[in-house]
Amino acid sequence: MPIDPTALRTQTETLKTYLDEPATLALKVRGMLDDYAQRSYRPSPRLAGNLPARSLKTPAPVVRAIVGALREAAKESPAALLNVVRAIWAGGSREERRIAAELLGQATLTSPEKTLWVIESCLPEIESAGTADALAEHGLGPLVKMNPAVYVAQAKGWAQSQHKWTRRFALAVLQPLLKDKKWDSVPGALEVVGQVMTDAESEVRSAAVTALCGLAPKSPVEVGRFLRQQANNPHHHVQNIIRLTLAKLAPELRAEVERVQLPNV
Repeated sequence: MPIDPTALRTQTETLKTYLDEPATLALKVRGMLDDYAQRSYRPSPRLAGNLPARSLKTPAPVVRAIVGALREAAKESPAALLNVVRAIWAGGSREERRIAAELLGQATLTSPEKTLWVIESCLPEIESAGTADALAEHGLGPLVKMNPAVYVAQAKGWAQSQHKWTRRFALAVLQPLLKDKKWDSVPGALEVVGQVMTDAESEVRSAAVTALCGLAPKSPVEVGRFLRQQANNPHHHVQNIIRLTLAKLAPELRAEVERVQLPNV
């Protein structure tokens, strides 16, 4: 369905009236996402394996409109929000879970402990890198920024999970802090990255590279020391993470990181 801004606004306004009926609201959200899905899009077999799982192919403006409307409604009825989140999350598509993750970020403002419980219950159900990143950055992000030390410490435990998407989530927990100009507690974040340097899953290793690239500008010395220590490990995944990280840094920053020397022991 083509996007008509006026019609889309009317539809999202209607969603607000179902905030106290989570199951019905979830069905209405799924119906909207399905109505606007780009059904003409057909990925090639070669690329299909790289696409996020169970995507409805709904355009991003529709997803943003739904999130905006429900966030606004939640300000007037915050107690209903967590039940809505769980109902929408249960739909299972990438779009539904992105909506749920962003609404969780709103819930942290009024129910931080309950929000964390919901997030932890969602972790075993994560099905893709996109969902893991969204749940960490948008769902848990407000809590992470309020108390970085607590959640960086918790991320170390998540990074040891048997579930690969929970390990990916652990690294994505760092993203809100990497964007915070005032945060600079790099050693704790490096401990999280250190948990996954030999990880067998490429989606986890790529998140480690992203984290290291974000940490390097904050403390080239500490990241340089970490990479030199890791370089003593001949494991091919470790060596590959180091190579990719250095390749993605700006030349000046890469030179600064590479200049770091380990102390003589």
